Amino acid sequence: MEERIFELKLKGYCCSQIIMAIGLEQMDLENDELITAMAGLCNGLERGLLCGCLSAAACVISLAEPAFRESGMLEELTDWFEDSYGHTQCGNLLEGRLENRVELCPRMVEGTLARLGEMLEW
Repeated sequence: MEERIFELKLKGYCCSQIIMAIGLEQMDLENDELITAMAGLCNGLERGLLCGCLSAAACVISLAEPAFRESGMLEELTDWFEDSYGHTQCGNLLEGRLENRVELCPRMVEGTLARLGEMLEW
């Protein structure tokens, strides 16, 4: 998984695009336009709001699990994310420091994908 994340990062993808690209791959789906559109979630809507890892993971769940609202999966994911990383907001997670983006973001992408795999049984 780490190698695939790195490949996608080298293509210029941000966290939300990587989450969706790998999510689609795990579901044997292709949708380049959706991956492109996920850039809108990067860096918390480019304003430090909801982390792109979390918002993209919610999109993957809604794509994979049509009854996601009744399943409680989004609440479970959000609780896990906040417990794991301390915040859900990109700005709070990164605290405006480049080293946080370089070190923390790849860990959050990998961790979020692993959690999605557990939840969606990939």
